[in-house]
Amino acid sequence: MFCSCLGHQQKQLVDPDIENDSREDPSGGFGPSKLGVRTTVDEPLSASQAIEALQAGNRRFVQGDAKAGGLDHRARRALASHGQRPVATVIGCADSRCPVEQLFDARPGDLFVLRNAGNTCTHSEGSMVGSVEYSVAILETKMILVLGHTGCGAIMGATKIFLERSAQKHIEATCQKDAKETTDQSTQASESEQPPQPGDCKSRSTLLGLLDALVPVAEKACVELGGGSTEEIAAHAVKVNVWRTINFLLSYSLIIREKVASGELELQGAIYNMSSGAVEFLGKSPKQAELLNYDGHVVPSMGGLARQLS
Repeated sequence: MFCSCLGHQQKQLVDPDIENDSREDPSGGFGPSKLGVRTTVDEPLSASQAIEALQAGNRRFVQGDAKAGGLDHRARRALASHGQRPVATVIGCADSRCPVEQLFDARPGDLFVLRNAGNTCTHSEGSMVGSVEYSVAILETKMILVLGHTGCGAIMGATKIFLERSAQKHIEATCQKDAKETTDQSTQASESEQPPQPGDCKSRSTLLGLLDALVPVAEKACVELGGGSTEEIAAHAVKVNVWRTINFLLSYSLIIREKVASGELELQGAIYNMSSGAVEFLGKSPKQAELLNYDGHVVPSMGGLARQLS
């Protein structure tokens, strides 16, 4: 059961002005809406319709022809009274330069947006997966878009940690080899000169934990590229991370797996170019068919933690 704070979807008593105000969506980008904004009065859009709406909205954004504006009092009351019927769920990065609604030329009610640093599920499994499941099970969205972006600070930070640790492992291996060929005194000296291992500080931050969870993304990007500069690896890791988030959702959500398998829901990836403003749509994960047979789930630990804190 979902509490009312998540958005009660049953029709409530409304102002007659709203009830009689049947209008087409003035933005023309996110489908027709009977009340001027998308509410539960409207039918859900299919996955193909949703992706077309997102693509069209981004084209308007890039061309400087955005049509989404503020809401008048009737539109605000319609959303408050009739609930939400977003066309898609978007998992984006918390980066302030990547405002999801604006880059798709969307208005309140058009998109169900989840954001955190690195557009990832690996460090906030319960809340992210649960929120996505709410959007598809209750709000009936048919498209989940995982949106990475160029110049991602979280990915760059994880890449630097990965490269530092790789360099440290190389130093340690070299020291161990030298130790066999030198005296105990020189061995002790070489060990004392080893730089500290990243992440071994006594006081670890939550931020470091988030970056730690993204280090495998940088490692995979490096392997796929066969090496490269920090910038090259980080740029490729953005795409690797998009697939990783999609694959995590498919692996650990039965609701999502069942809806994707039935053809009712689609998961796609995309990357936002901060310089051009354009979104590159990547399509479905290459591992989707394989992961639909997976039977994992997120450990329901959040409830217990909440009770401990209350």
